[in-house]
Amino acid sequence: MIQLLKSLRPVDPLSILALVGVGVLWLCLRPASKAPRRYLLAIVLGYGFLSLPLGAGLLLAGVSNGMPRVESREAAGGADAVVVLGGGTQTFSVGGLVAGELKGASRLRAMEAARVFTLIGARLLIASGGTPDGAQLLQPESVALRAALIEVGVPAAAIVEESASKTTRDQAVLIGPLLRARDVKRFVLVTSPAHMRRSLAAFRAEGLDPVPSSAPLRSEHLEPPPLLLPDSDSLTLSDQVIYEYAATIYYWWSGWLHSK
Repeated sequence: MIQLLKSLRPVDPLSILALVGVGVLWLCLRPASKAPRRYLLAIVLGYGFLSLPLGAGLLLAGVSNGMPRVESREAAGGADAVVVLGGGTQTFSVGGLVAGELKGASRLRAMEAARVFTLIGARLLIASGGTPDGAQLLQPESVALRAALIEVGVPAAAIVEESASKTTRDQAVLIGPLLRARDVKRFVLVTSPAHMRRSLAAFRAEGLDPVPSSAPLRSEHLEPPPLLLPDSDSLTLSDQVIYEYAATIYYWWSGWLHSK
């Protein structure tokens, strides 16, 4: 089911082709009808809304409100560890050599995790991310996460990789034993704003109580885009948020979310 949700995304070319194709076929079959024209107009307006920073921001607010960043040691509530969830990577192979790199959202998560790690003086940082089904990765996401964390100053000895998970629920199930084995009572959870609420509920359903620290949406040196000017980043963000709404419903239906 999760794999199906991931494949039915608004920005996927097949999804766009299917939506437009239905409208075109409908128009060919009923050329005198206004309904197919209204349907195609709705698609254009819908994608226009999703590609606006204003539209993406309104969608994001529904899943990210109340999901703060840790800005002080006190705000971490005594946490002495950080867990960062992978947000996507890509791998390459040439002549038997393999290399990987984080996608933008995942790199921002890694940098936020490094910031919090230093801020609270943590003793442990878990880099979580396996090889999701259908991702065609040649190495787990945790490998690229670890490299990015070391690049921004996290000591290699402090990093533990969790490389078996394929989904957010897997991460919640697998990270608990890693924390308990190292006597970690409290930890800061780092992921993207859209992903944070579902992640917190999934971890709490496993008896864990993380402190949230949401990664920024963009590099801090960049100015926010104009609210009413369409851009590809906003369309990508809208796609991620729509997926989160669908995945949250599925997780709730499956009993994988904490109810409070």
